Amino acid sequence: MIQQPPTLFPEITNTVRGRFYIVAGLISVVMAVASVVIFWWIFYTVIPAPAPPLQNPIYVNYTQEPTDYIKAESLAAMNAYIQANPQPQAVQVLKGMTTAQISAYMVAHVSGGLKVDCSYCHNIANFAQQEGYPNAAKKVIARKMMLMSADLNQNYTAKLPASVGNYQITCATCHNGKAAGLEPYPIEIMNTLPNDWRLPLDLDYPGGLVVTGRKDVSNAEVEQNQFAMYHMNVSLGQGCTFCHNSRYFPSYEVEQKNHSIIMLQMSKHIQETYVAPGGRIADGIMAGKSPSCWLCHQGARIPPGAARPGQVPAVLSSTP
Repeated sequence: MIQQPPTLFPEITNTVRGRFYIVAGLISVVMAVASVVIFWWIFYTVIPAPAPPLQNPIYVNYTQEPTDYIKAESLAAMNAYIQANPQPQAVQVLKGMTTAQISAYMVAHVSGGLKVDCSYCHNIANFAQQEGYPNAAKKVIARKMMLMSADLNQNYTAKLPASVGNYQITCATCHNGKAAGLEPYPIEIMNTLPNDWRLPLDLDYPGGLVVTGRKDVSNAEVEQNQFAMYHMNVSLGQGCTFCHNSRYFPSYEVEQKNHSIIMLQMSKHIQETYVAPGGRIADGIMAGKSPSCWLCHQGARIPPGAARPGQVPAVLSSTP
């Protein structure tokens, strides 16, 4: 067997090895720290942080983006029409307003609420034209939508106390930047609910969903109650105690429970008046979509796109 010669200076070798490990470790730590510092320096100085979306001052939690949905030629045509016609022609809903005031409402609420150009409803060569151009039918529907929002503001949101905020229903409240409007029951919010479930708007409110503590109701009624409560929780982003006294659910001492009754009454009114066949002005309104809490609230206590106080023309507001 061949034996390795003994190391002449084992104590020197171990000392050198130890120093090597210490120096290598220190270099690794310094490089790691330097890498982190350089990364964040580049992030904050070279790569600017994205600016938050610019909020529209007319609405609650509603961005002004995109800002190019109204074409320059449409604005130019509108300004020319205002100059030529200081008083409106063929006005049917927004009575008592000048052409400039109506145009400002159209830009902020109709175009702004749906994020569409003026030509979506109008012939921009003649804003007063009623028939004979491709989108004439949309102008008729828009008028009905205005009447609907006035109806809801004056008969339902007007019943809510000032403490709620005096917010008003307007185009953006339901459309939220989409010309076709929002989906009242999107699949992603149904979760444990059947996909074909809808608010039980055939019931009378108040009282339609009260089943707590009763033994004379069926399992189907209890299930319907729970489905409705889950839908409200998801739609407003709130828990049960937002509306209920957790010690005694049938009581009405929590203010929001009374508000929810008004909103259920409003939803039933929308269903019967604007959606159901034979409704007063059902043709073209809501496109057959049944109303829901999600349609306006979209997971927020105050509906995104609700108009702030004083932003809706008086004729369409809670206090015409």
